[in-house]
Amino acid sequence: MPSSSQDWPNITFSGHETFTLRSNWLKKAFDLLQDIPDLFRRDDAFVLLGVGKNMAQSIRFWGRATGLFERTETGDMRATELGVALLADNGWDPFLVTAAGRWLLHYQIVSNPDPAFTWYYTFNVLKRGDFTVNSIRSNIIDFINRKINKMPSENTLNRDIDCMVRCYVRTPARSLVQPLEELLHCPLLDLNLIQALPDQSGYRLASGAQPDLPDALVALAAFRQARWQQRATLSFNDLAYGERSPGRIFRLDEDSLLSRLFLLEEITGGVASYSDSGGIRQVIWRDLNQSQLERKLIESAFASENTYA
Repeated sequence: MPSSSQDWPNITFSGHETFTLRSNWLKKAFDLLQDIPDLFRRDDAFVLLGVGKNMAQSIRFWGRATGLFERTETGDMRATELGVALLADNGWDPFLVTAAGRWLLHYQIVSNPDPAFTWYYTFNVLKRGDFTVNSIRSNIIDFINRKINKMPSENTLNRDIDCMVRCYVRTPARSLVQPLEELLHCPLLDLNLIQALPDQSGYRLASGAQPDLPDALVALAAFRQARWQQRATLSFNDLAYGERSPGRIFRLDEDSLLSRLFLLEEITGGVASYSDSGGIRQVIWRDLNQSQLERKLIESAFASENTYA
């Protein structure tokens, strides 16, 4: 588990160019990358993508942040195995319109500190449910000083926090006439994971049952958390409140998380099970080296979608 600056070598606080992820960007870039692997190194990338210059770089950022694109040894970009499975014409959800697609994007972004560290910090490390831009900036700076020693400028950090908030909180239109790309909203908005406080003084991380969150994605998060911690047994508190836990990342209340954990044995085909013996609540993984389990769980999450949301 990360404990020193050596464990956080690649965290960044920029690259999105202040643009939130848009619903059509990843499919558009995926299709172009099949024939133009050097797309994001070309001067005309923004023309090919049909967006502004800065938006083209933002698409590259979001492709990496979601784990759907990766950089090759030659500096080009290509779709990852997950990217192909999700975004191909016959993929699980190429246009990212299902609840499973939205939750998966959220999970992919916030479960990895590189490259979207502010997102990671907010959903994994932040202690309080309520926050302001000033308070979370102060908390991140303190964390960086203690753990990483890689301080961004205050302006860079402010822009990063602002972009993170706008991914989850709807803001009024800046003008009555806006370009098409400005009208396309971020798919993470529909998750309602961050809400503006009634008096507009700050924001709140909203916990609840998350009824449209597929059980298989909860299992995926629990599996990856166990692998990250290199522990086959995790307590209920670990799964509810620990870093990279399904409870924290998906903002599940305790009762809702518990009801999902009851299903683990069925969902994982017996690889994991929930135990409540002697008052000790825990999840036990029989094998953390199941190389195909992650893909099976993600595929199962999309199979549970009966209709597009």
